[in-house]
Amino acid sequence: MPDKSIKNISSSAPIEEILLGLGLNPASFIVVKNGSVVPEDVSAGEDDEIKLITISHGG
Repeated sequence: MPDKSIKNISSSAPIEEILLGLGLNPASFIVVKNGSVVPEDVSAGEDDEIKLITISHGG
């Protein structure tokens, strides 16, 4: 999680759906699943490790 907390997921779902369920905007993050960058439409389950890298914008 962006605040460094850990959330456990009890079932498989698309990562985009999981992020929306947690109140997070999927467009704001790069998703790393089990060490590989993946798009948000890939599914994740309870055995997967997901890391979120916040995309920052600047000008």
